[in-house]
Parts: sequence; C-alpha cells; structure tokens
Amino acid sequence: MRYRKEARDMSDLLELRRPSSPLIRRRGRASAFLKEFGFGYVLLAPVVLYIVAFQFYPLAETIRLSLFDYSLISGRGMSFNGFGNYKELLLNDSNFWSIFWNSLVWVLGSTVLQFAIAIPAALVLFNKIRLRGLWRGLMMVPWVSPVVIIGIVWKWIYDGHYGLFNHYLKALGIISENIVWLGDEKWVWPALLLTSAWKGFPYITLMMLSGLTGISREMIEAAHMDGASAWQRFVRITLPMLKPIMYATGLVSIVSSWTKFEMIWALTNGGPGYSTSILPTYLYTNSFVYFDLGRGSAIATLSMAIVLILVGVYARTFGRNLE
Repeated sequence: MRYRKEARDMSDLLELRRPSSPLIRRRGRASAFLKEFGFGYVLLAPVVLYIVAFQFYPLAETIRLSLFDYSLISGRGMSFNGFGNYKELLLNDSNFWSIFWNSLVWVLGSTVLQFAIAIPAALVLFNKIRLRGLWRGLMMVPWVSPVVIIGIVWKWIYDGHYGLFNHYLKALGIISENIVWLGDEKWVWPALLLTSAWKGFPYITLMMLSGLTGISREMIEAAHMDGASAWQRFVRITLPMLKPIMYATGLVSIVSSWTKFEMIWALTNGGPGYSTSILPTYLYTNSFVYFDLGRGSAIATLSMAIVLILVGVYARTFGRNLE
C-alpha cells in the first residue's frame, strides 16, 4: 500500500510538471496577469479603499439609520421603526413638499441662469479682444473663491440698510427706497439665484471656451460667405457643435447646485422661516440642530433618490443624439 501511494504521488507530481496541465496553465495566466496589471492595481488600492471607507460605508450607514427612530436628545434610545421616518416626511410633514419645490427652483433656476450668463461670456472671451488673458483670469475669481466667503460678501451687498446693491440701484433710479433683499419673500429667491449664477457661471464659460476652440473655423467662414447672419451661424453651427459639452456641464451644474448647502446657509440660514430652505439645509437642521439622526438620514436618502431621478430625467431628455 505504501508503494502504491508513493507511485500515485509521483504520478501527480509528473502531471503537475507537464506543460499541458490545467493547473499550470491557470498559474501561468495568473502570473502573467499580475506581472502586467499588478502594479496598476496596487496604485488603485488607496483610491478604492478611500471610496469604500468615505463614500460607500457612510451611504450604507445613512440608509440604515433612516430606518430607526434615533434622536440624541429624546432619551428614548435607538429603536427600529422601518419606513416610519419616510412616512412622517412624505405624509405628515407640512414643510417637506414646499422645501422639495424650493430645491427644484434652486437647481433649475441656478443652472439656467448660469448658462444664460456663460454662453455670451464665452463668445465674448473667445474673440480677440484687448487683454483677453486678463479678463479670462478675472472671470475665474468667483469659481475659485470659497462658497462661504462668497455668501458672506453677498450678504453685505444685499444688506437692506447699507448694502451696495441698494446703493447702485437707487443711484440709477431703478428703486426709490431700500429693499431688504434677503428678508423679503418676494425678492429673496431672485437674490439667491443671482448669487448662485455668479458663483457657477465661470466653470460653464471655461467649458464653452474649450468647445469653441474645437469648432472648425472653415465651416463658420463658409456659412458667412453663403450669406448666413451671425445669429444663424450661432444657432445652426455653434450651438449644435457645443451640445455635448453643454450636456456634460449641465449635468455637473445640476448635481453641484443640489448640494450647494453652504451658500444658502451663509445668506439666509434657510429663512425667513423655511421659505428658502432646500433639502440639504433641512437635513442639516434636523440632524445637527435638532439632533434627530433618524429623520435626518431619511431626508438624506430621499434627497439622494430625488437627485438620481432628476439626473435620469435630464439624461433621457437631453442625452439623445449627442454626435
């Protein structure tokens, strides 16, 4: 029996040493794969670990907490209540739906205004004007400035007593008396949207400039020689050629505007009342002012779901035929 076992072991060893062995082939493929791609995966490992630790885990934990009644100041402890937080928000919270519509106004209004300013600015800065490099550099100042600092500066500008906005409007004869821009429900949203557009339009302008440099000058000159006006060249040639870049920048603008919590908080704290609150500010108020982490997590989860739906609708509506 011992000799038979040794013979079998020797036979297995010889089989492993044969080049045609499946195990040898698998090991060879694995060795070749590691030799070719192993260093790349080592370089990617820190990024993957960062995403898992600081993106996926907080996301999963937020969804988990949204299923619990968890208030730090109630003294009740943490108890599972399923979809109770969602039901309370969607059916019984009188502020949630008005804040939801505020969020849509904030995102869509900011994005449209940014494009309305950025496209003319890009066309002007694309032409050979005097000190063009200087103007392009100055244009980027709002975009690279911290959001909180911008909010504080514009809060001074909008001040109802000594703000520069009222001063210049009165000097031009547009208004006769001061307006409390951030305290009047009639004017607070135009003021907020103007500030958001001022902050965000440089990025879109920069992207439009990069797209304009890729448009064939021969095509535009040929259209000009055929008698096309400047407006016709812009509508028939420039805009269609910019469509892929406009689509991508619009997507970035929607997501960044949805999460632009700092600006509204610095300007109005979501007031007066909840009239300028959006879902991120409502999330902050519930989680870190009232310390209701279960309710705050439910707001965060709903906010994430809404922005995903909004991005999906945007992609389905504007993402077709992007040749």
